[in-house]
Amino acid sequence: MKYKAFFNVALSLPLLGLTTLPVAAKKPVISNIQSPNQQAVILTFPSDVILAKDEILVPEQSSGPSPFGSIPVLFFYNAATGEGATSRLDSSGKYQFVGSISGFAKGWTHIVGTNNGDVFFYNAATGEGATARIDNNGKYQYVGSISGFAKGWTHIASAHRGSLLFYNSRTGEGATARIDNAGKYQYVGSISGFAKGWTHIVGNKNGGLFFYNATTGEGATALLDNGGNYQFVGSISGFAKDWTHIVSANQGSLLFYNAPTGEGATARLDSAGNYTFVRSISGFAKGWTRISSTGDGALLFYNASTGDGATARIDNTGNYTFVGSLSGFASGWSHITGL
Repeated sequence: MKYKAFFNVALSLPLLGLTTLPVAAKKPVISNIQSPNQQAVILTFPSDVILAKDEILVPEQSSGPSPFGSIPVLFFYNAATGEGATSRLDSSGKYQFVGSISGFAKGWTHIVGTNNGDVFFYNAATGEGATARIDNNGKYQYVGSISGFAKGWTHIASAHRGSLLFYNSRTGEGATARIDNAGKYQYVGSISGFAKGWTHIVGNKNGGLFFYNATTGEGATALLDNGGNYQFVGSISGFAKDWTHIVSANQGSLLFYNAPTGEGATARLDSAGNYTFVRSISGFAKGWTRISSTGDGALLFYNASTGDGATARIDNTGNYTFVGSLSGFASGWSHITGL
């Protein structure tokens, strides 16, 4: 299955005037997470997916190791069909399709990319997981399956270079883990006491974490270091409600988007977990279902119903620039993950 660039919307993103950041009713913490016979902990993000051992496909693989670093790559997955694909999105916002991949297990609920070039798959219903690697050229390589994760994680966020935060919005439980640059998974520790009901958790490669509740407008920030150690920073109130997408790009920049209204905004989250509003942006097309980013600031917008797409950029000060629209994408991608 091939898909092209995507998007037919001229974006000019402003952020609804938010000057304060998240207020965490409680320090987001991570709680006892059971990781049976494996060194792993899991957080939930309902839309990530993991392939089981024999179900993860190993598409075209590059012959020999490729350099992993700031990976300008996107991974596409369709939970209903098990189809996948990779593409490149460089720092200028230029999109290039790499190749399609078939044979993935269906039903992965969460798929998370790291700045190391790792991809983590998780199934919230079964507790199954898996890891894979994608190199600078978009070549995919399966690493291994992982069983025994706790079920029901609603969010899984990546921060720093390979650290993961798991969160259950219903129970307030959490945990942290690490994936090294070879795709090997290691559990770090459980955390309890998180506020319940966070709807969005976003991590950046500076190690910052941003928590947001779309119903209340509350938010909070925290830090997750390279060893998977979690530290709460502070709560923030006064956010506009109902943001549907929050995406991290570049060195700590954030993009906010409201799919029903087309409103947007940008902000900054530095390496100390300090939040700064940058500006609001209006004029976005309505109805984007996926917004994904690569570590160097490039953004991809996608509409799963129409197959339309677009690219843009956010620099390391939070300034947004539209690049171009793209059409011809396959419809129905349930996950698009940037590394």
